[in-house]
Amino acid sequence: MRVSSVVESPPTTTERPRARRTGDAAALAFRARIKVIDRIARSLISVSGMAIIAAVLGIGVFLCLEVLPLFQGAQVEQASASRALEADRPAVLVMVDEHQERAIVVGAAPAARVIPLTDGGVAETIPLEGVEGQRITAASRVLREPVIALGTEQGLVWIGAIQLTTAFEGAQRGIRAGVEREAIVEAVPGHRISRLAYRRAGPRSLIASIVADQHVIVPRVATHEPLIGPVRRSQDSLSLPLEPADGRPTVVLINEPCTQVLVGTSGGAVIRWRIPEAGSAERLETRRVVESGGVTAMAYLLGDRSIAIGGSDGSVATWSPTREESSPDGWRLSRIHPFPSHRAPVAVISASPRDKGFTTASSDGIARLHFMTSERTLAEMALGATPIVGEFAPKSNGALWVDGSGVLRHWRIRNPHPEISWRALFGKIWYEGYDRPDYIWQSTGGTDDFESKFSLVPLVFGTLKGTLYALLFAIPLALFGALYCSQFLDKRLRNPIKSTVELMAALPSVVLGFIAGLVLAPLVQSRVVSVLILPVVLTVTAIGGLLLTRAVPIAWFQTQVRRHEFWVLTAWVAIGCAASLLIGSGVERVLFGGDFEAWLLKATGTRYDQRNSLIVGWAMGFAVIPIIFTVCEDAFSSVPKHLVGASLACGASAWQTAWRVVLPAAGSGVFSAIMVGFGRAIGETMIVLMATGNTPVLDWTIFNGFRALSANIAVEIPEAPQGGTLYRVLFIAALLLFAMTFLVNTVAELIRLRLRRQLQGL
Repeated sequence: MRVSSVVESPPTTTERPRARRTGDAAALAFRARIKVIDRIARSLISVSGMAIIAAVLGIGVFLCLEVLPLFQGAQVEQASASRALEADRPAVLVMVDEHQERAIVVGAAPAARVIPLTDGGVAETIPLEGVEGQRITAASRVLREPVIALGTEQGLVWIGAIQLTTAFEGAQRGIRAGVEREAIVEAVPGHRISRLAYRRAGPRSLIASIVADQHVIVPRVATHEPLIGPVRRSQDSLSLPLEPADGRPTVVLINEPCTQVLVGTSGGAVIRWRIPEAGSAERLETRRVVESGGVTAMAYLLGDRSIAIGGSDGSVATWSPTREESSPDGWRLSRIHPFPSHRAPVAVISASPRDKGFTTASSDGIARLHFMTSERTLAEMALGATPIVGEFAPKSNGALWVDGSGVLRHWRIRNPHPEISWRALFGKIWYEGYDRPDYIWQSTGGTDDFESKFSLVPLVFGTLKGTLYALLFAIPLALFGALYCSQFLDKRLRNPIKSTVELMAALPSVVLGFIAGLVLAPLVQSRVVSVLILPVVLTVTAIGGLLLTRAVPIAWFQTQVRRHEFWVLTAWVAIGCAASLLIGSGVERVLFGGDFEAWLLKATGTRYDQRNSLIVGWAMGFAVIPIIFTVCEDAFSSVPKHLVGASLACGASAWQTAWRVVLPAAGSGVFSAIMVGFGRAIGETMIVLMATGNTPVLDWTIFNGFRALSANIAVEIPEAPQGGTLYRVLFIAALLLFAMTFLVNTVAELIRLRLRRQLQGL
C-alpha cells in the first residue's frame, strides 16, 4: 500500500521595499547634507588655520620674551650705610667678601677695620705689623690678587695679603679676615707717598710712588730665593722726570708684566714709561686723554689691557693700546669707548673682577655703573657725599664706597647682561687688541678676562651668503630641468626621472654634509681649476655637440637622435665633464703658474679653505633642487593645453612655446618654488655645519667659509648656560631666522597671489 506524504512549505512573506524619495525631495535632502558637511569642513579648516597662525605667533612671542631681558638696565639699591672710620683718618682701601657680609677698610691708622655689612656682626680691628705709629697715606691693589701695598707718610711701603675668605665650621658658614705681612720696603724714606702702584711679576717687583704730589719715584725690587738660606732682596730706584708742560703727577699705574709705568698728570696727559730690569727709564708716549682739565682717576680693567680714565672735567673714557709702527714699542694708547661725562670731577674708578664693567664716582656724590664693550651706562647712584675709595664686589653684584667722613656705603647690583646693546649686536665695536671697530662674533675664550664679542652681522651675512650660493646652483638646474621634463622629455622617461629627482629629497642633510665635507671638499681642492672652468667647458661642449650631431646628413641617424635626444645630451655632458678634468691641469699651469692656491693668496690675499662656500653651495643646492624641481614641474604641467596648442598652431617652435607661453603662465608656481627653496636653504643646519669652515667672516669670495645663524645655534647651544647672555643671544639668532623666513614667505605669498590674479584669465 503506497503512503503518500505531503510536505507543506511555510508560507512565504513578501517584504515591501522601502519607499525612496524621488524628484525634488531627494535633491533637496542631498543639498542639505552637502551644506552640513561643507559647514563642518569649513569650520575645521578655519579652526586649524587659526591654530597654525596662533602657534606661529606663539613661537614668535616666546622668542621675544626670552630676548627682552637682554636690554633691561641694571637694578641697584642701597643695602646699608655705616660709619667705618673716624673723620680725621680718611680711608685708602676698602674690600668686601664674595657674599657681601663683611668689609675691610684701611684708613690712616696702621690697622685693618673689619666692618659687618649685615645685622648681627661685630666690628674688629687687625693691626698691621711693621708700620706701627705710621700714618697710611696711599694704597695699591691688583684685581683678583690678595697682595696689597700700603704707603706711609714716612716713605715706607707695607706689602702683604689682606683678604676675606669663606670658612665653614660644621654646616655654619662664616667669613674670616686675614692679614699677613710679606715685606716692608723703604721706597722713599722720609717722604710722604701720596699715590702708590705695586706690581709683581716673578722675582721682579715695581713700586711706583708719587711723592709729595710732585715727583714719581720707581723702586725696582728683585727677590732672590736660594735653595738654602734666607730670601734676599736687592733694590734700586728710578726717578721719572716730568716736564713743566706735563703738569703735576696725579695717578700712577703699572702694567701686568712690570715693564711699564703709566703716569696721569694735571695737564690731562698720560705718560708711558718703559722700566727695564737695569738702566734708566725710557719715555714711550705722551698721550692727552682729557681735553680740558687733568687726570683724576685711572684703573686697569679686567685683563690689564684697557684703562678707564676719569678727568677733572667729569669726562670718562676707556683707552687701550693699539698698533703704531712709529711708536718706540710699536703701540699707542687709543680712546676706544667714550662715556657720558659727570657734572663734577671724577674722584674714584673701581674695576669689576668678573667682566669689563667699572664704576665711576664724582666729587658731587654721584656714582655710575658702566660696561666697556657695549658702551652702556647702566645705572646711576646717589651716594650723598664725595667718595674717597671704592670697590667692586668679587661677583660684581655689589659695590662699596667710603667718603671723607668715614661712612661706608654698600650698594647691591643686579646686572645680568651688561655686554649687550643694539650696537653691540648689529654695529661695529672696537674691541681690545684690534686696530679699529669691526663686526666680530667670538662668544667664548680661553681665559676669564676674555671680552665676549656678540656681533650678529657675520652670522646674518653667512646665512645670506650660503643661501645665495645654494640658490645660484639650484635654481637654474631645477627650473630648466623641470621645464625640459614637462615640455620636451619623452613620456616614457618623464615619470622615472621625476621620481628619481623627488627621491633626492629623501637623503638626510647630515649625509649630504658628511659627503660634502669629507669626500667632495678634498676632491675639489685637488682639481679646483677644473671645477672653475667646468661651466664654460660644459656649455661649449653641450651646445657644440648638439649642433654637431644635428649637422650629420644621415636620415636614419637624425631619427635615432630625435628618439634618444635625452641620452645624446647626457653623453655630451659627460664628455664636457671629462674634458674639463683633462684640460684643468694645463690651464692651471699656464694661467696660475701651476699652483692656483698660491696664486690666489699672492694676487688677492685670499686663502683657499678646503671647506668653503663653493662646497656648501653644491651640497645645499643638491638638497634644494628636488623641492624647486617638483613644484616647478607641477606648475608647468598644469598650464592649460589649449595655450600650448594655440602657440604651436601659430607656428612657434617648442622652445619658443615653452619660454614665452608655458613659463609666464606658470609664473606664480615658479615663484612659489623658488621661495620654498629659499626657506629650505636659509634654515639648513647640518650641511652648513659640516661642509664649511664655520668661521664668522665677512667676505663674499667662494673660496672661504662662513657661519650661518642656524649652524651657530647648533654649535653654541651646548656651551650656553640657561638664562645667561650667550643663551639669550642665541634666541636672538633664532628670532632673526624666524623673522627672515616669516617675512620671505609672507612677501612670496603676496606676490604669488598677484601673479595668479594677472594670469587667471588665460
